[in-house]
Amino acid sequence: MPFDSGSVSFRVCELRQPMPEDALERFADKAAGPLEYVKEDPKQGWVSGRHLLETRIDDQTAYAGGYLNLTLRQAERKIPASLLKAQCRMAELALLQEQGGDRISRKQKKQIKEDVQKRLLPDMPPILSGIDFVIDEGYKKLYVTTTSDKQFDTFAALFYQTVGIEPVPLAPEILAAEVTDTDLESMPILNFSDSVPDNAAGGTLGQSFLTWLWFYLEQHGGVLPKTQLGEFSMMIDGPLVFVAEGPGALESSIRKGLPTISAEAKAALTVGKKLKRAKIILARGREEQWQTTVDADTLVFRGMKLPEGEALDPASIFEERITNIYVFHTIFTELFKRFVTDVSDSSKVAEIQKNAQAWVNAMSGK
Repeated sequence: MPFDSGSVSFRVCELRQPMPEDALERFADKAAGPLEYVKEDPKQGWVSGRHLLETRIDDQTAYAGGYLNLTLRQAERKIPASLLKAQCRMAELALLQEQGGDRISRKQKKQIKEDVQKRLLPDMPPILSGIDFVIDEGYKKLYVTTTSDKQFDTFAALFYQTVGIEPVPLAPEILAAEVTDTDLESMPILNFSDSVPDNAAGGTLGQSFLTWLWFYLEQHGGVLPKTQLGEFSMMIDGPLVFVAEGPGALESSIRKGLPTISAEAKAALTVGKKLKRAKIILARGREEQWQTTVDADTLVFRGMKLPEGEALDPASIFEERITNIYVFHTIFTELFKRFVTDVSDSSKVAEIQKNAQAWVNAMSGK
């Protein structure tokens, strides 16, 4: 149950409809079946968030700390590659001895492999994997533990089949559409380097935001505007991944030393590269700290470390951790909305770009 302890990787989705009253019954109807039913093809179904073998879904198993927490389980039988290779080779050598030759055809090799797979597969124990989700109905959000677009599509399809609601991943473009009526295609692309013509500046909306966030935090000493959730500070840290459009070294990663003040980071910004991935550290006072790596293009959060809590019982610990995820995402989202609002304002964007370029020049010693 990834949400109950340790670090967690996830993406945030919006739920644009309330969950149906019979949601648990629907999940139970599509619960994962017994493992003995798993044959050649993978089998998918819902299980409780407590562990991958609990196929009973009801009020007692489906909730943790007051939140709906279930897992999409996939079970499949696989033959270890080394075992399959050895068994095939044994069969090939036996056939060579039987035929009295020194080689066998591709067709024979293919048939041997199929026969070995058919013989071994039923005896292989099922391999289990899961995609966990938590629904915060008050926040109208779903947190799901997959960073892969392909896995998310699989999850979203079965979630929709089950409850009739499509989880909408909060990628930069989706969030921006909630903030401004400006056509995203016509939104100015921030150019952080005066060495690059404005019409040659590239990068996605998310990359512009993450680079702007670095600039914004540097300009404000890492101190964020006061919120109802408290007073926060934030910093960007490495590893940093930069990306640019066009010929040359399109992507570069800076990990060692102090990445944010390194010569490599300065050089990347000067030639027009933008942040594609970076670590974010959020703090509230001296005791509470969040750390995560964010992907600019998808706003997927990887390896998030949450503040140490004070709760002792499992339900309270779970509730505390989901609350901390809510706090981080709320602060992060407000910063994104501020970026979109300012960049969409034609009276502000030129000044923002001018100041951002001055920041890059100061970094590079110009």
